Amino acid sequence: MSRVLFRWHRRIGITSAVFVLVLAVTGLLLLLAQPLGLDQKTIGGELVAKSYNQTPKSAPMGYQLGDDKWVVMVDGLVYVGDASPTALAPPLIGASKTDDGLIAFSNGAQTVITRRDGTLVERYADSTFQKTRAGALPNDVREKVLARYQGRGMSASRILLDIHTGRFFGKAGPWVMGLASALLILLSLSGIVMWSTAGQRRRRRERLQKQAANSKIG
Repeated sequence: MSRVLFRWHRRIGITSAVFVLVLAVTGLLLLLAQPLGLDQKTIGGELVAKSYNQTPKSAPMGYQLGDDKWVVMVDGLVYVGDASPTALAPPLIGASKTDDGLIAFSNGAQTVITRRDGTLVERYADSTFQKTRAGALPNDVREKVLARYQGRGMSASRILLDIHTGRFFGKAGPWVMGLASALLILLSLSGIVMWSTAGQRRRRRERLQKQAANSKIG
C-alpha cells in the first residue's frame, strides 16, 4: 500500500507543481500590491481586452471640428487627440473650438477645456453650452477610438487576483483552480499518511531489532 500511495503522491505533486507556482507567485504579488503600486499600474493589450470583454455599452458618438479633428465620447470617456481620454458623465451635447485654439465640450452640466491633443486644461460647472447635433463618425475614426477604448487595460492587481482565482481564464478557470486546490489537499493528506506509516514502520523495526538483540542475550 505504501508503494502505491508513494506513486500517487509523486504524480499529484508533479501535476500540481505548476498550479502551486502560479498560486504562490500571484499570492505574493497580491500581498505586496500596495508597496509595488500595482493598483495604479494598468496592463492592456488584445488578450486583456478579450478576457474582460471590454466592449462599450453605448455606441461612440462625436462632433467634428473641421480639419479632421473629432471629439468622441464612449461610455463616459471623451477622446480628443492622442492624450488620455477625459472622464465626463454622458451625454455629450456639443463641442467647439475656442478663440485661442483650445477644444471645449460639454454634457450640459459641465464644460471641459482641453488642448488640441486632448490634454486637460480645466473643467467647470456650466449649463449654457449650446447643444448641437452629433455627426456621423467615419469608420476609421470609430475603429481608432474603439481600439483605444478596448486597449485601456486593467489594473495589474485586478489581473493578478483573477489569475490567482482562475477567473482570468474564463468559465473553466475557477474549476481548474478548484481542482488544483483539491490536489494540494490530497498531496498534504497523502504526505501526512506516508509520514505516519513511515514512523510506525520505523518503530516496529526498532522493536523487532530490540527483541532480536534480547533473544541473543538470553
